[in-house]
Amino acid sequence: MSDLRLKFIDADGSDVSFETSDSLVTIGRHSNNSLVIADGRLSREHLRLEREGPNWYAEDLGSSNGTTLNGETLRAQQRLKDGDKLSLGGLEIAVEIEQAQAAEPAVQTMSPVQANMPAAPATPVPAAPPSGGLSFSFILIAPALGLIVILIAGGLLYFSSKNKPETDANDITYSTPEGSSTPSADATPVAAQTENASTPETPSSTPTKEDTATQKVEKFAAQFMRKAAGNDPRYFLTGAQAAEVAKRVQSMNGAVKANLPTITKRSGELSKLAAANGLNPDFLAAAGLAKLGSGRGDAFAAASSMAGVFSRLTGPVGNELGDDCLLMVAAYDQGAAGDFLKLRNMLQDLATKVNNVPAREIRSIWYLNKTGKITPQEYELALRFLAAGTIMQDPVSF
Repeated sequence: MSDLRLKFIDADGSDVSFETSDSLVTIGRHSNNSLVIADGRLSREHLRLEREGPNWYAEDLGSSNGTTLNGETLRAQQRLKDGDKLSLGGLEIAVEIEQAQAAEPAVQTMSPVQANMPAAPATPVPAAPPSGGLSFSFILIAPALGLIVILIAGGLLYFSSKNKPETDANDITYSTPEGSSTPSADATPVAAQTENASTPETPSSTPTKEDTATQKVEKFAAQFMRKAAGNDPRYFLTGAQAAEVAKRVQSMNGAVKANLPTITKRSGELSKLAAANGLNPDFLAAAGLAKLGSGRGDAFAAASSMAGVFSRLTGPVGNELGDDCLLMVAAYDQGAAGDFLKLRNMLQDLATKVNNVPAREIRSIWYLNKTGKITPQEYELALRFLAAGTIMQDPVSF
């Protein structure tokens, strides 16, 4: 198996070295790529590198500024070699491929050992005793043994016949017990009583326990995020994450139910507004409710005021996955202040500097909050967004 290393100088003039042992790498400006490079010369999804066996292949993904390999335009999938030079719209990337040393076949190392192993000594077979002595002894002992056997058999026969009761033809009875054709008066009732006593009435099934508050949040939050995200059919929350959201559900429950009619009455307008800004209606509705929090107000008006900022955050942050949507909400105040690239730049910086954490984990409010990369206010708005969307799925359950 071969490891891939890509070296380049980023827009800030810093040397960057990207190493991976994955079999598929995508490069571009969008945050969903394996290697995110914030350079205007690159397309959102610029280049694809794929390993087939020990070899790596490069393929341009229809980028605007194109890709060259060693100065030649990359027009189709081409094999990469150690030392190749890629140019992505003018960004030079050096390719290093490390081939793992193949292990020697086990047969070659084991053969000499097997050849030098001494043969196992044959198990000695005990010699048979002389046949003449055995036959002679048997001839001498056989008469005495025969006499003993006859005496024992005769004794057993005598005692068994003595103990056996004598019967004549009048003593023979049928094998069917007396009275079996007419059961006794108490036989059947006793059996019935025993049967009833041994099988007391029990409920047909174990009563189903109601879901706990955390379990409800896990269920309905996943249901909401699968709607709100562009393409995340497997979104879920862990128990600890659901417990965090459950606290907000409890504090916001009354306000969300009171404010929700301002959304439902104008759902048609909300859908048009969301579509015009490249957003999902469920996402925008929950964002408006989250902005109001535990207060009463016009959720539709709140959602309308946020639509323009979210529209400009979809490019740098993205809204394909559930975690992307939460990041957009966390970045709302940054965007409202006019800084639409702050969160994106921070994520790109973490992706290149943090090597022991998967990129997908880094791109989540849970990791950014744990490491202090977002403010408590940004984290809180994202949690309120999740709580509002959770309640929206089934207000009666909360």
